[in-house]
Amino acid sequence: MKHSHIFPFLWMRGEPEEVLRKEMEKLDESGIQAVCLEARPHPDYAGKGWWHDVDIIIDEAKKRDMQIWILDDAHFPTGMANGSMERHKDKARRWLYTQFVDVTGPMPSAQVDVDLLMTEQFTWMDIGKPQTKPLIDETRLLSVTAVRISDEDLVEGEWIDLTNQVSDGYLTADFSSGTWRVYVTFVTTAIGPRPDYINYIEEDSVRVLIDEVYEKHYERYKDLFGTVIAGFFSDEPGFYNTETFDENCFLGLDMVLPWGTELEQVLEAKLGKDLYRKLPLLYANETSGAHRYIRTAYMDAVSMLYGKNFCQQLGNWCRAHGVQYIGHVVEDNCGYMRLGAGVGHYFRAMSGQDMAGIDNIGYQLMPGNETGARHTGFQNISPLFYHYQLGKLGGSEAAIDPLKKGRLMCENFGAYGWRLGVRDMKWLVDYLVGQGVNHFVPHAFSMAEYPDADCPPHFYARGNNPQFPWFCSLMKYTDRLCRLFSDGASISQVAVLFEAEADWAGKTMRGAEVAKELINHQLDFTFLPSDVFEDAAYFGCRTDDGKLVVNGRTMDALIVPEMDYLAPAAAAFIGENPDVPVLYVNTLPVGIAGQNEGEEALLDDALKNRVVVQLTQLSKKLFSMGIRDAAYPEQCDGNLHQYHYVKDGSNYWLFMNASLSEDVTVAMHLPEGRYASYDAMDDSFEQLALADGVFSLHLPPYGSTVICDTADMTLPERKAVPEAKETVTLTRFDVELREIGRTGSEFLSDLELVPISSLKRDFSGVMVYRTNFALDELPERAFLRVEHVYECMEVSVNGAALGTRITPPYAVDVTEGLVAGDNQLEVTVASTALRNANTKPGLFGKERTVIEPTGMFGNVRLELS
Repeated sequence: MKHSHIFPFLWMRGEPEEVLRKEMEKLDESGIQAVCLEARPHPDYAGKGWWHDVDIIIDEAKKRDMQIWILDDAHFPTGMANGSMERHKDKARRWLYTQFVDVTGPMPSAQVDVDLLMTEQFTWMDIGKPQTKPLIDETRLLSVTAVRISDEDLVEGEWIDLTNQVSDGYLTADFSSGTWRVYVTFVTTAIGPRPDYINYIEEDSVRVLIDEVYEKHYERYKDLFGTVIAGFFSDEPGFYNTETFDENCFLGLDMVLPWGTELEQVLEAKLGKDLYRKLPLLYANETSGAHRYIRTAYMDAVSMLYGKNFCQQLGNWCRAHGVQYIGHVVEDNCGYMRLGAGVGHYFRAMSGQDMAGIDNIGYQLMPGNETGARHTGFQNISPLFYHYQLGKLGGSEAAIDPLKKGRLMCENFGAYGWRLGVRDMKWLVDYLVGQGVNHFVPHAFSMAEYPDADCPPHFYARGNNPQFPWFCSLMKYTDRLCRLFSDGASISQVAVLFEAEADWAGKTMRGAEVAKELINHQLDFTFLPSDVFEDAAYFGCRTDDGKLVVNGRTMDALIVPEMDYLAPAAAAFIGENPDVPVLYVNTLPVGIAGQNEGEEALLDDALKNRVVVQLTQLSKKLFSMGIRDAAYPEQCDGNLHQYHYVKDGSNYWLFMNASLSEDVTVAMHLPEGRYASYDAMDDSFEQLALADGVFSLHLPPYGSTVICDTADMTLPERKAVPEAKETVTLTRFDVELREIGRTGSEFLSDLELVPISSLKRDFSGVMVYRTNFALDELPERAFLRVEHVYECMEVSVNGAALGTRITPPYAVDVTEGLVAGDNQLEVTVASTALRNANTKPGLFGKERTVIEPTGMFGNVRLELS
């Protein structure tokens, strides 16, 4: 079977057989050779109806030499185990929680109802809210402790263990003068969200998912595992200890916390029996700052167990059965290093997967807009993370983990709405490939009747997407890029320390801030978790002549974002390797995260003779140290993104203009050699003209190109575009309108070019512009240039198809189609489906977005030379 780099979601709803077969035909037509079966809307996952439909998909896949990935649960997020936890109540989720009462002393023989404090409080705010029942009613007291309260609701002083003074559900104790807080800390199944989900940190609970989903698919399709069936996909698993997706899911807040038997054992081994007395420090802030030790220990343990018992268990099962395990988590709103819907530590959450994985949906990554916070329909977001950190987290995991072999999957385009067309899709592909993505899961092919209101755009849409032929071109372009930037190694100049431990312990700069400074100065980097230093043998972490080497990738320096507390493994590495350049951004750390004993000496060694650099001067400092890529511009341009990749001994660079409005024109230096430019859209190479190792790189808005070594290639020289000697302006066209949902066409005669949307506000579909022009003689070269196209076009002259464009500039060489005398020009333009779909609003109403014009307009001219 072919290894495919593109495997879009195919939403399975129990459609008729002919619809299933038609959709597979259209996937094949797109150049896509794999598909991921999305179970969320199906009524009978892993049941008779599901097997019936999957059998049909498999039959089509065999005919077309395609592969199938399978979403590993009946609904996202992965973890409901196909609704089977009701039959496995003993493996239900356990939560840690603490509640308290304040006592003002002196008060002898004060009593506290401990049993009451181990139940959920019901208030007027809960009236009318649905109440979830636990699968099993189990509550276990861990400790009752008392501590004095100081100013600003902090706690201070000795923690007094009162657990042995609890009798018959009541605490009876004497309290001296002052204000005391009595914490009742317990484990429960009765308080907390999603009680019918597995416990991600308990091995036997995760095993329920394997038995109910993985084993059942294997039992039916074992002969196809590793051939037609490529593997399983986990969608957005996480702790989900809150119902919110915001970033305020760090320790110290009032929320239940993931708990389990193994976690308790790990923490007791780390912290001793004193653990139970001080468990409330997961919620309370102590004046001495001692809470950071137990919080860091907890986050370290819970994220490690998530990786071990969930990701690694699933991945090991898959590899033992001849398939791969992939997927992504909720990275948004600090989920990559916090709780809530997050996983506590991105790199550990990927540890068992065969590809690193990320997700970009709902205009989280917005072409051309990295500055404005915006509402996506899901949440208000700040764009810096999505533009500069998300892709690099995935790219870094793909680079450093030997299991990944450089593979990074991105679920892309989902829930952007019908506004998203192939123009912006191409921008997203370029942007993400330039951060390490080489596998895509486009979201989605829906087989529902058009317009399906569930997370559009849908690429075929039962034949109603006007841009589907151009989408097919985009997928073939994407596959070429992904194949080119696979099976090699990305090149980073520096490493950036991953900030999770610093965030657990105190304040830290987000990695996105450092990433932006580096990317906008054409410097590439790899995020390194401190686990790389802790488990150096697995990650291949070593030093070589003052450089840092991880999994065979060499980096010239380590950048430490501004943080109060430094991870102990990172501190130890820095202290033990004084010859490796380390740059601390803005300030030096003040302590070690999660460590008390020996902290001062460890920190001193890590800071000795080290340099502090202001963030705005970081790139300049690296340049002064001689640290930059082998290809570099004479003057940095923040709109220029570059990605360097080495494969089979050859160098490849992807250069992209991230701006939608400004050109990038720079003098680019390359190492000595022969080079070619590669156009992945046309799948063509041309020689690159160099003068003293420098070439002029010009990228228009949306523009990108690949430059590569060509020492052993014979290539045509780049054809220079001569200056136009004559310009023929075309102003009037006959226009054929093929509207979504209408049979037949509407014709407009002798139309002066204006947006079709100014004539027909709700029109979405295909617009075919035709006009005639005469040439007395044939020119040497001729280009058609169109000022505005919304948003993709195909150009024919005298019936010969001469070129397709899905992004600006809308210019096509039409020389080969011309004849002396009369010529007929035909320009086919396709809009998105937005205007039409908005006339048929579904559950969520119309899309609340800017509505772009439709059609071809502005200056349309033939340039003859």
